[in-house]
Amino acid sequence: MRVDLAPVPLAEKAALRAMFDPYLIAHADLVDPERRHGDPLQQPYFDLYWNEPGREPLWILADGARAGFVLLNVHSPSGLGVDRSLAEFCVLPERRREGVGRAAALAALARTAGTWELQVYRANVAAMAFWPKVIAAARPRAWDEIALAERVVHRFVLAARER
Repeated sequence: MRVDLAPVPLAEKAALRAMFDPYLIAHADLVDPERRHGDPLQQPYFDLYWNEPGREPLWILADGARAGFVLLNVHSPSGLGVDRSLAEFCVLPERRREGVGRAAALAALARTAGTWELQVYRANVAAMAFWPKVIAAARPRAWDEIALAERVVHRFVLAARER
């Protein structure tokens, strides 16, 4: 199976939103079932992915078909500053456990050398297991796990890939 990443053009913003909203609800059901942090659909940053520098919305394509999305930006969950951050990552449920997620995550990380961060909520047991394996496979030069109350921030440095 071939897994690629492709930019989400403005013309496909509504299609991404249709995939993004169920992802937000499922994530909130897992990590914030009492909705202490409010309505998960009130995500103020979504529209910025098409007009703010440093933000990049990407489709995950498996054999040419949409299988999920990745949102990259330059926000540092730790507050220490980054070159790139993996803000949101979703593989559609019907495409999970096929290697799509690992291939897409590695492709996303290969896009930019430098200091990266991504955060994982402890309540998301699958993500807590998934991301350390992916980061290790990306062969970081340095890697710290910053433990916060409800989440872990993975902070790591990736070298430029030889082409």
